[in-house]
Amino acid sequence: MSDPPPGGAGRRPAGPTRREIVQGVRRELELAGLEAPRVEAERLVAAALSLSVSELGVAGGERVDPGAAADVARAVSRRLEGQPLQHIEGTVDFRRVRLVSDGRALIPRPETEQLLDLVAAWRRGRSAPVEALDIGVGSGAIAIALLDEGIAGRVVGLDVSEEALDQARENARRADAGGLELRPCRPDIWSALATGESFDLIISNPPYVTTPGWTGLDPVVRDHEPRVALDGGEDGLDVIRAVVSGAAARLREGGALFLEIGMSQGPAVMALLEAEPILTDCRVRADLAGRPRFASARKGNSD
Repeated sequence: MSDPPPGGAGRRPAGPTRREIVQGVRRELELAGLEAPRVEAERLVAAALSLSVSELGVAGGERVDPGAAADVARAVSRRLEGQPLQHIEGTVDFRRVRLVSDGRALIPRPETEQLLDLVAAWRRGRSAPVEALDIGVGSGAIAIALLDEGIAGRVVGLDVSEEALDQARENARRADAGGLELRPCRPDIWSALATGESFDLIISNPPYVTTPGWTGLDPVVRDHEPRVALDGGEDGLDVIRAVVSGAAARLREGGALFLEIGMSQGPAVMALLEAEPILTDCRVRADLAGRPRFASARKGNSD
């Protein structure tokens, strides 16, 4: 009888290592022209293997079986088809919370985290508990962060999209955000509120892309994120107008309004705020890249 082949009869060749797979995915992403192929390759492989990026790096020499390699290939295929990386990973980090991420709601952006910094600075000047209204709650990112960081003790979140509200409910359960109340706001924003219902803080990251500009968005955004969360009408200000025009009546004395806006909309939004005689201290502030991005105003004095 002849000796068995090295490694044992019938044994399949060992699969590639995690490190080799990352290198191969990186080359694919580079050829496709993605901006950060190394970072994306690590995140795609880690997500497909149900690992963190750090875990992936620690055991880079470990072999990957064919089934897991096929999972990686499917993840890479989705990315090359233009799907957002966060949808493939299934989660996105925002401030201190991890949120479910899919096509039901807009993916939270880093700029919106900066909006929360402004709100937190305003909150430090108040001793009483804060009740907040989040208009266009989407994934729940802002509302959940307000509760998680103790900026607000209660938040009412409104959205026109039932799918977004479903995602916000899921994220609220995951984050144990018991102070969040979610409501649909059709036919309009203010119809969702009870007569006389008011708040210390109104915050919104509304749709502010112009309808003509929406067609020119990056296909990763345009084709995979909800249009209702992006398209703000012909001049991008439809929802912003509605928020500003109704905010003063729903703000308590000393309360504040905070908005995220398009980088070319500062003068128009300032004009809207200043046209409301009850609103004071109207401002537009820049993001970390120096682009006008945030608008705010107060109702009366905060002393």
